[in-house]
Amino acid sequence: MKLRDRREIVGFLVPAVIVLVITAGIRMGWARSNDAKRANELLAVDRERGEVSFFAVVHPGAMDRPLGVKGHHAVVFKEGRAATWALFRSEVSDLEVRRALEKLGAKAGENLTAESWTARKDRTRRDADLVVDGTPIEAFVAWGDKRVPLESLITEAQSPSATLDLRYGGNERFRETFRSGCIICLYSCPGGAIGNRAYTIRDYVRDGVIFHAQQKQLPRAGTRVQIILKPKLEAE
Repeated sequence: MKLRDRREIVGFLVPAVIVLVITAGIRMGWARSNDAKRANELLAVDRERGEVSFFAVVHPGAMDRPLGVKGHHAVVFKEGRAATWALFRSEVSDLEVRRALEKLGAKAGENLTAESWTARKDRTRRDADLVVDGTPIEAFVAWGDKRVPLESLITEAQSPSATLDLRYGGNERFRETFRSGCIICLYSCPGGAIGNRAYTIRDYVRDGVIFHAQQKQLPRAGTRVQIILKPKLEAE
């Protein structure tokens, strides 16, 4: 091939490559813009009320499925590994919820370890006896003209409602370890952004499943609801 021919080919290819790069960049920009728009539509931070709200879909029988971790997950991102067993499957990720809570001033406890879960059956390890720290969180569920506390939709052994002392544990460093997508866990679990200080993982191992959905109090399966989280900053 002559030098002149090579130059002509290069002269043709370079502009074409530049166009492709610019087009790809524009498409990525549109995708990011659409992702941001989607997040704004599905999740809201109300600074005046001090609340974070986002959409989720209810699955009344999920916590009692025959296989998997029962009675453990209240709210989970729909793409997380634990979504199958969650009472509510969130349309936004656990990471997005973390960021929204932090915008309101919530502080992550970050005191649990991965072994709080992985070593739960080892009685010589005390990690499973840890209780989650962090900013206290009130959780509500809203649909239609109702707005009710999360605990009123869950029962536990010997009690018509669940004992919840929710804390923003954070646990972001364990997201890739567990990939559960868990937003609200009913125990002090390192796999969830928010955990229940009232119960440890050791309680789960010792007592088995104690939490169940109040199915008669819930809307029918597939109903879209709002999950509302209110950090209690004054209680820190």
